[in-house]
Amino acid sequence: MIVGPQGKAELKAGWLIVLAAALAIGVGAMGIGFYSLGLFVKPLQAEFGWTRAEVSGAATFQQFGIFLSAPLVGWLADRWGARAIAVTSFVAMPLALLLLARTGPSVVAWAALWLLVAIAGAGTTPAIWARIVSLRFDAARGLALGLMLMGTGVAAILAPALLGKVLAQDGWRAAITIMAITTLVIGLPASLMVGTSDRPTDGARQRGRFEANRQTLVLLLIAFLLGLIVAGLIVHLVPMLVDRGMNPTAAAQVAAGVGVAVLVARLVVGYLFDRYHAPYVAALFLLSPVVAALMLWSGGPVIVAALMLGLAAGAEVDMLAYFTGRYSALSNYGATYGGVLGVFCLGAAIGPMLFGKAYDAFGGYDLALVSSAAVLLGVVVLIATLGRYRA
Repeated sequence: MIVGPQGKAELKAGWLIVLAAALAIGVGAMGIGFYSLGLFVKPLQAEFGWTRAEVSGAATFQQFGIFLSAPLVGWLADRWGARAIAVTSFVAMPLALLLLARTGPSVVAWAALWLLVAIAGAGTTPAIWARIVSLRFDAARGLALGLMLMGTGVAAILAPALLGKVLAQDGWRAAITIMAITTLVIGLPASLMVGTSDRPTDGARQRGRFEANRQTLVLLLIAFLLGLIVAGLIVHLVPMLVDRGMNPTAAAQVAAGVGVAVLVARLVVGYLFDRYHAPYVAALFLLSPVVAALMLWSGGPVIVAALMLGLAAGAEVDMLAYFTGRYSALSNYGATYGGVLGVFCLGAAIGPMLFGKAYDAFGGYDLALVSSAAVLLGVVVLIATLGRYRA
């Protein structure tokens, strides 16, 4: 992969920051916290008799927690720097997960504790880490963000594969306890690896606001629709496959294939962003979930559909992080990206619930899948027409 001299210099000087960010995001609320949710749908239905919509409501409250907290932590990072926020979150989130592992047969408690996990883990999300990386990189910013967000791809591979085995042998409570330990042991050292160079000077602390212009406002709409559809597809992928007759272990392995595609997409998309007009690249990649939804609806090959869904999951957050830095000032990056990421998570909060309700109402996912393909085509058009970067 060819990187220009300036990009090589940036990567050589900032590789440790990228590594720390990738590790942190992988074990954070949008990494292992999100990609493990589909594993708990069937076990909790069996143990407590909840509906599929009630169980998958955990994703709704988790993403709603990020929606509430991401703009705030982004704003705080613009004014005071990110390390203290990250360290606090990587202590608080494992404690919240341990509480979740002890929940009883109450849907309200299940949902409320996932909300707590998300708020406690606000500093584990890209709202903090994409800002750190964007401030350190310019010529290689797309590649650096892609490498950073590969952490979620690793989580998408390992969470279903490893936690699925723990869940099958020891139950869902043990799986959540393992999640808590992993988050603390990996995330806290990664936070301590981050220096204080991102702290603004005293004179710059009045900065940090959502920078409203045509592109950033369109980004809010794009973010919401992507969160709505892609999160719904990912969270319900495993139960969709089980409904088609696949055993749960094999379904979890197919879901792990999503993570492989996420890894590839993070790297390739980030690299292409640095060389071509990023909206065109993103629009091309986001045609893949359109095809994936239609494949799942028509009974096509599930492995191919899962991989294409992974390409979308690999492009979406990377795309939003990169676009924020090109359509707003870096001094406002945390607050602006926090708002964009928050709206993305609001969509992700609603999407799995809507998919679950569609299943409960119609006895299948056909309506949700066809609607997803149509909405995603509209998103592709919005992205392709974003226009030139702002100076």
